[in-house]
Amino acid sequence: MPKITIRPAGEGDIPAVVALYRQLDQALVDLQPEFFCVAPRGDEFVRQAVKAADADYLLAEEDGAVVGFALVNYAGWTPEFSCVLPHRYACLADLVVDEAHRQQGIGSTLLGAAKRWARDRRLEYLELSVLSQNAPAIALYESHDFVEATRVMRCML
Repeated sequence: MPKITIRPAGEGDIPAVVALYRQLDQALVDLQPEFFCVAPRGDEFVRQAVKAADADYLLAEEDGAVVGFALVNYAGWTPEFSCVLPHRYACLADLVVDEAHRQQGIGSTLLGAAKRWARDRRLEYLELSVLSQNAPAIALYESHDFVEATRVMRCML
């Protein structure tokens, strides 16, 4: 098994992150073509997260090449409703592993790094969203103790 290292992204890593987003965007189109399209992604979104104090792109590297990333950020407190218990939590906004490097444990390594990122900030849980059709991702998340907490449903009109 190749040696994978995890590190936070810097501005010089933006092109590699954007390239991986192209793969993610295509996967979204493949799963839900009625809601997603492949379109150019600018660098600014990635640059903002790289510079943010409350977010990180955690890069997975193999032999100096970026082969995946997890975008994790501080999400804040749960909504202030009288019936909701207060919790501070993080959001795993995106997780991508290069298609040529899948099924090698890189996604698991990135999930572990994202959990550590949240724990190091004394956050109480890590939350993510996943398309219901993305069975491989759901299986990965479930193998790392993620459980379904809510379900979003839609009705086309």
